Amino acid sequence: MRILHVITGMARAAGTSVFCGEVLRQLAGMGHDCRLLVRRRGEDFYPVGDRVRVFVGGIGGVTAGGWRPEVVHIHALWDPWLMRAFLWAKLHKVPAVWSPHGMLAPWAMAHKRWKKMAPWWLYQRWALRGVSTLHVTSAQEARWVRDLGFRNRIAEAPLGTVAPQEAPDSSGRRHVVLFVGRIYPVKGLDLLIRAWARLKQSYALGDWHVVCVGPDQAGHMGELERLAQQVGVVTQRAQLENFAEADVTFTGPLYGADKEAAYRLARLLVLPSYTENFGGVVPDALGFGLPVLASEATPWSVLHEKGCGETFALDEKALAEALGRFLMASDSELDEFGRRGRALALNRYAWRAIAQVLMAQIEEA
Repeated sequence: MRILHVITGMARAAGTSVFCGEVLRQLAGMGHDCRLLVRRRGEDFYPVGDRVRVFVGGIGGVTAGGWRPEVVHIHALWDPWLMRAFLWAKLHKVPAVWSPHGMLAPWAMAHKRWKKMAPWWLYQRWALRGVSTLHVTSAQEARWVRDLGFRNRIAEAPLGTVAPQEAPDSSGRRHVVLFVGRIYPVKGLDLLIRAWARLKQSYALGDWHVVCVGPDQAGHMGELERLAQQVGVVTQRAQLENFAEADVTFTGPLYGADKEAAYRLARLLVLPSYTENFGGVVPDALGFGLPVLASEATPWSVLHEKGCGETFALDEKALAEALGRFLMASDSELDEFGRRGRALALNRYAWRAIAQVLMAQIEEA
């Protein structure tokens, strides 16, 4: 099948880029003729593999020479540039799939609502209603879509992970609570910092530290540093190996082997987000044998069901209590949580299986 994926950019730290890039890589490996159209291509570009041709600018370049997609798959919302691909598909009667990637979540719709209302009523709502399929990453995201009145066919396929073939050796792990993601208000790092302040008052934390890996967005890191100073938490901006010099270390974004090093170093992953349509860092962490703590605003109740982590209510007290239980656990107990989590990641979140599930649902449309 000839498949065109359309996305504004492929920044390596963005979950939209990871999903788009990994699905393309798998589909091309399965024999599909895949192309990628982006509005811009910078140095920070998520790799899609040699089998996927990448085009920049307009859809005319993609279709030059007579190539015509059988499916157009669009990622994310709000940018009018994306409408060009949708209108092309509509004009040429090519089925279109649209992935909102969590941007229809109640929190996301309310955040900077004044900027979204004009595009919502002018074109975005109409365009979403016009696609053959809406792709969601979880049952929770499907509910958000239905609550907004969309009755399109829904295809559900989660984000996946490329877990290491061999289980990581736990002997090199340190007492690190790891966060991986954008440093942005929706990620709930203010809750994490307040919870850590509570823990400092109630527990002998010993050599436990928090390491936050990810790019600063909208200057939020500075806001978190000021909050930390107010509540008595020491922060720093430093490389991963220097984490022990503060309560909370911000490393900036890490990629490839450097990011893997963070997963191999840590004992626990925390995802305190105010909302997540999925949370791709969770299967990544599980694949590296890390227990996971995730907020109840994420679709990760399976952590408790499978014995590889917990969920907690969205407040600093609940997060502090959950962290406290894991910080007081022995290393062998944390290893057992990690083994169960790795089994879950390998069985449910392999990228090839996810690409196959997504394509099967699209082909049925």
